[in-house]
Amino acid sequence: MLNYNKIFQIRESYSNRPFRGVIENFDLAEPEISRGEKHITETVTVKHIMGGQTLYDIVWTTNAFPLIVSERVIRLFKSNGITGWKTYNVEIRSKKNELIDQNFFGLIITGRCGHRDYSKSSIVLSKIGVYTKPHIKGFYFNDDSCDDSDLFMSNPDDEGHSTMHRFCSQKVVNLFQKEKIKNINFENLNESTLAIELHQIPLTDKQKSEMEKLKTNGK
Repeated sequence: MLNYNKIFQIRESYSNRPFRGVIENFDLAEPEISRGEKHITETVTVKHIMGGQTLYDIVWTTNAFPLIVSERVIRLFKSNGITGWKTYNVEIRSKKNELIDQNFFGLIITGRCGHRDYSKSSIVLSKIGVYTKPHIKGFYFNDDSCDDSDLFMSNPDDEGHSTMHRFCSQKVVNLFQKEKIKNINFENLNESTLAIELHQIPLTDKQKSEMEKLKTNGK
């Protein structure tokens, strides 16, 4: 059984300060690569496109799907027995296409768990800008039997749709905090919220009833 108190979603820091890159060859930035479902052998070029010039241990791109990590992060994964990952080679280049660094890697997450089950989430009121609106709270899976990897992603749902949500164990969060790895955030799955009116969320009759009660009480 999964202990959701010790599972976290990996998120961007959304800071304008860190180096942000772009993979101009879109074929090398497909989500299937980061999910480990498409194999590549060539070195992927990540070119500076925005943010500062200082490279953090975590590099995000404007392509949305790839997650680039430093050699230091890989060493930490290996020395601490972090499971559920592999890598592909990356080179970092400047806006002028000058080579900056070759000690970075694209992170592939191979661990797997069940797909999201919205029916397990509760209904709460939370902010969308200045407005208070119904949200679902809690990110839970349809199947609590995970493969016990420290890094993992959801299996495709019943219709074959997959996502790029990345998850990790408490062990990974503790390691990153101890080693002061920057430019990355973690959110406990019990605390995750999602605005109902902004997403096509399938609600159960019970959830719909809870939402209407909250709306009425909130007036």
